Amino acid sequence: MTNDTTNTIKDNPQTRWIVVTGLDGSGKTTLVKNLADYYRNEKNLRVATDRFPHDKYLVHELLEKSKDAYTDRLLFALDNRIFGTELKEMMDSKKYDIIITQRGFLDSFVHGSVQGFSYAWINELNRVNDLPKCDVMIHMVCNAGVAYSRICDDPDADKFEYPDYIKKQERETRKAYDEVTSGRNPNFEHFKNAQNIYIDTTQMSTSEVFSFAIKKLEKTNLI
Repeated sequence: MTNDTTNTIKDNPQTRWIVVTGLDGSGKTTLVKNLADYYRNEKNLRVATDRFPHDKYLVHELLEKSKDAYTDRLLFALDNRIFGTELKEMMDSKKYDIIITQRGFLDSFVHGSVQGFSYAWINELNRVNDLPKCDVMIHMVCNAGVAYSRICDDPDADKFEYPDYIKKQERETRKAYDEVTSGRNPNFEHFKNAQNIYIDTTQMSTSEVFSFAIKKLEKTNLI
């Protein structure tokens, strides 16, 4: 968990959790960093940042050893449960004004559906209704070809970052946003109270993405 406890702050009675979710290559990493810098330096807030999946052993060891989609989903669900408990403790402690994570529980629905699993099965496996609820989800998408061009030279790219997977992920990312915002699918009950911000970054610079996100976040009146 990356944090900054030196920049204090107003007395905020509730920690807000912002999730930056979406397609690989859509700009999530950069936006998380820019938002954290802004809230720390411009708003003088206590900010913690982290990412899903959270457990480094799971990411760098176990996931690379997994040879099938079912095992992948079990590992990600395990990470959700472990990190979800840690997030709850952080939010209850009120040590931070804002927690910003790269990805969240919704990403398990997106990647699980890409790998052929139903929303109902993913929901039952992860039991997300037991886990902390975020205040805002920033859904980031872009054209799959653009996304892959941004990550194809990344030395830290994982086993999921190849053209066919990214194309399916783009479709499922857009579909998941529709499911969340429609409020009709009971498997997405966990996300019903989150405020949603949708950004298609295909033709946007990182500074344009940041400016757009800040304007939308200010309208939520949560921060």
